Amino acid sequence: MIGNDIVDLERARIESNWQRSGFLGKLFTADEQRLIQSSTDPGIMVWTLWSMKESAYKLIVRRTGRPFFAPQKLVCYVTELDQHTLVGSVFYQQEYTVTTVITQHYVASVALATPKKKPFVHQIVTFDDVDYQHQHEGIRQVLKKFLSCKMVTPVSDIVIRKNNIGVPSISLGNGQCSPISLSHHGHYGAFAMPVSW
Repeated sequence: MIGNDIVDLERARIESNWQRSGFLGKLFTADEQRLIQSSTDPGIMVWTLWSMKESAYKLIVRRTGRPFFAPQKLVCYVTELDQHTLVGSVFYQQEYTVTTVITQHYVASVALATPKKKPFVHQIVTFDDVDYQHQHEGIRQVLKKFLSCKMVTPVSDIVIRKNNIGVPSISLGNGQCSPISLSHHGHYGAFAMPVSW
């Protein structure tokens, strides 16, 4: 199982004032808030932790089949942190391993349901247009083209489906089905999936 999330840092600065009263307390635990406040760039740490929570949340909803909103119950732990990468975990009833890429433009996280490192693909896409529908279609087209090349399958045989709660999977013409995670925000999109070829 896999989940991913991406945050366009410029759009996040425009759309959300994380410094407003009560914002951090609604989303983050006391320890996470201390981590944010002690960071050399608190704004990036806010969105890094949020991305970790969102990627794990997508995986949890896939596993349980039940959407929920309880960001403080998704508890982030940081194991390794440098200027460009964070390795850690999110705990919600069990531990989920999370790897986050940090750039000056975006943060992007991938969560896995196992502490063992399993191979996965995580692809970042840049969009000229921030329109939701444009991104929604654009990330799907990039994913289909990517799989078409990797699996030597016509794009027309690749189908992305969502279940009744919106969890996506991909089906190939040969009947093979695989979980995928899609995300987009601002000028960036991402997809993640386990390697099965």
